[in-house]
Amino acid sequence: MILNTDPTVSTASFPLTLLIAVDEDLVFHEVEIAGRQPSGDDIVTAAGANRSVDVLLLQLLPTGEIEDIRLTEYPSLSASNKFLISYSDRSYFFTLDGTKLEWPHRCISGRVIRAIGEIEEDRDLIVKRKNGDTSTVSNEELIDLSELGVEQFSTKPRVWKLRVQSVTLEYGTPEVIVRDAMKRAGFDPTKAWQIFLLVEGQPKKSLTVDSIVDLRTPGIEKIRLMQSNVDNGDGKKSESVRQFDLLDVDVKHLNELGVRWETILEDQRRWLLIHDFRPITGYAPGTTVLALDIPKDYPAAQIDMFYFSPWISRADGQAIPSTQVRAIIRGSEFQGWSRHRNAGDPWDPNTDNLMTHLALVEGCMHKEFAQ
Repeated sequence: MILNTDPTVSTASFPLTLLIAVDEDLVFHEVEIAGRQPSGDDIVTAAGANRSVDVLLLQLLPTGEIEDIRLTEYPSLSASNKFLISYSDRSYFFTLDGTKLEWPHRCISGRVIRAIGEIEEDRDLIVKRKNGDTSTVSNEELIDLSELGVEQFSTKPRVWKLRVQSVTLEYGTPEVIVRDAMKRAGFDPTKAWQIFLLVEGQPKKSLTVDSIVDLRTPGIEKIRLMQSNVDNGDGKKSESVRQFDLLDVDVKHLNELGVRWETILEDQRRWLLIHDFRPITGYAPGTTVLALDIPKDYPAAQIDMFYFSPWISRADGQAIPSTQVRAIIRGSEFQGWSRHRNAGDPWDPNTDNLMTHLALVEGCMHKEFAQ
């Protein structure tokens, strides 16, 4: 228990604002309290709670741990300013994997249940509600045990998720080798890739195909792939056929993305149109139509460049080089980005397809901001 037993030592600013909930409503309210270092008794009094002999003051730590605070003690507010006032006039019961357990407080956190049940990290804690619904319980979640009936908890092997570009993968273990994840997502790890791990609130981290990603790291968003050796240029391709079928792998990928798409013939060129395409942050407008010129000999022939309508621009007003190419599709003028694979990373008809070209599109857009 983290306590400051010297009331003359302050660990928080004055005046103090605490978040306090009382058993009757379990809604946390902001409560201002006088004094630089309140005691447990001061906190209970400021909350207007019933100071019976059964009153309990619980400090809720960010980890999900629950600390009992005696009324004569001085909790460290640098650890947490969130408190729950409870009463110990009864016991509460719940089951964990069929075993009946007793708990002296109305509320219990996921972390405490895991500690009581000695639940390993590779298993999820699941709660079954009175209406039959189930949900995963996080360490920080508080469960109200006062409802009629017994709360039912169970455990199951944890499923770890990782996104590689737009493909979501599931794993039974938390440590994943980048090379294996790329293969499962349909990308060839032997190609020249720039690989980045995106974690919420942190700078992107450069990886190699041999890197190990620990999915237990909070905030992991995805692995982003950017093809190396992509040049700006003015080369164009013009191929011709009428409305056409895509490869099965392309259709599957587009359907998994959940986008609206169509293939059309326009002036002897085969166009794949992806509607409501969302450029990355930093570009405007927020949605556009992405057009890809699909050669008639695809996949033997590569998909080259990409086009937008309405045109997109950088939100900071800086010019985007090599976007002067234009194409007229269904009467609308599309802005063409001249981005081409070079000799260091040529198109491979055995492994490259629509999915890898969409990775190139996203990578080129990031590259404009040197991301």
